[in-house]
Amino acid sequence: MPYKILKDSIRRHLDETRPLIEQLLDVDVMSKPIAGGREIGEVVLHMLRSLEYYMKGVVTNQWEPLPYFLETYDSAESIIQLAKDVFDRVKMYTNLLIVGDMGRTIKSFNRPATVEEIILEMLEHSIHHRGQITVYYRLLGVDPKPIPYII
Repeated sequence: MPYKILKDSIRRHLDETRPLIEQLLDVDVMSKPIAGGREIGEVVLHMLRSLEYYMKGVVTNQWEPLPYFLETYDSAESIIQLAKDVFDRVKMYTNLLIVGDMGRTIKSFNRPATVEEIILEMLEHSIHHRGQITVYYRLLGVDPKPIPYII
């Protein structure tokens, strides 16, 4: 995958996801729209943890779990502020990536993977949870903000 497309995809994904996260103001972050599911706030926090975890890891080679949990971020406002901070850090890490990083192999996971593969998987994972959040909003009676797709 071309370097510029991947970097632009990260930035676009963050910009498209921000309005969805800001809609947490319309719900109780502790809401569990489905039995056995996670709270909507925890789904957002999980998505934020993974975005920063992977981008920080591929740039700094520090693979440390991040402490973003509902016990600490227990309001829409605190999660929205965390999202802004995380998105800023992810953009900063994205700016540090160079073309030569994309083919570098990381062996910290179930199988060796290139930086490019890890970033693509990070985006796929985040998009999965973004979809989950939109479904949760609908179940809670909130129309999710539209995402400006190309088509």
